Amino acid sequence: MVRFLKRLLSKERGQALPIVLGLLAIGGLTIAVSLNYATTSLKGSRIIEEKTEGVYAAAAGVEYTLWSLGIGGTPPAQLSENINQMAVGIQTENLGIFTWYLGELIAITDEHVEWLDVSGNITDLGGNVYQYTITVTWQTSAGESGEPPIKLAEIGARLPVGYSYQAGSAASFPGNLSLGEPTSPIQTDPYGAYLPNWVFGPPRPQVSATQPTRSQSFYITGTESLEDEYVWVVAEREDIGQVGEITGTRATRPEDGRTTAEIVADVIIKDDGKTNIVSWQITK
Repeated sequence: MVRFLKRLLSKERGQALPIVLGLLAIGGLTIAVSLNYATTSLKGSRIIEEKTEGVYAAAAGVEYTLWSLGIGGTPPAQLSENINQMAVGIQTENLGIFTWYLGELIAITDEHVEWLDVSGNITDLGGNVYQYTITVTWQTSAGESGEPPIKLAEIGARLPVGYSYQAGSAASFPGNLSLGEPTSPIQTDPYGAYLPNWVFGPPRPQVSATQPTRSQSFYITGTESLEDEYVWVVAEREDIGQVGEITGTRATRPEDGRTTAEIVADVIIKDDGKTNIVSWQITK
């Protein structure tokens, strides 16, 4: 599970040098970053050299910030030493909790988000057939006597790329939240991964202190790598909202000062301490 997403900004004083960087990774998910091309007037090798040095200095600031976040530290407002004879300023900002839902980061702002936990598991059955199980758990910290049950409005999963839902397989598991088929047609994300989901109408299934765990199992088939999968659940009650295995926060870039080079990076930090870059742009 991912804890938070941060936007990091590292800057140098002067003008901006536009550079485009390529594909970056978010955990196991490969994302093609949308980058804007820009032009600027650069006259003479001295100006080009100055701006190139500024880019390297700003990149060093971002890298140091990533290292600080990765070890659980607090990034400084400025590097202690100049890089390429330039002072490097750093800013990080955290704007709340998100969940990865249907291929997008959806904001979660309620204090009760930790009342539910959702996890996914894939079991190899042989013959390129796998059992996929989504488990929703009422957290023990919330499971106090007198608390109302949490009704579930939706549950779903992102399958690994190259795998598909086996028609009719949900009916093979009597203990499922739903024995019916997922919403049709099954959506895909921008990378071609299938997103089977079940939407529950009234009376909706629920989890509570007395029935803390519910699950949805089905079969999937495929031959590709079993990576890049995740699951989510949506609760009916407004104090829960969307809950997923991937969560994060976003931030906005400040607008003060001219720069020689400025790098803005969106970063996700996982529970295991791994730092993953979502996007990296050199911009004004």
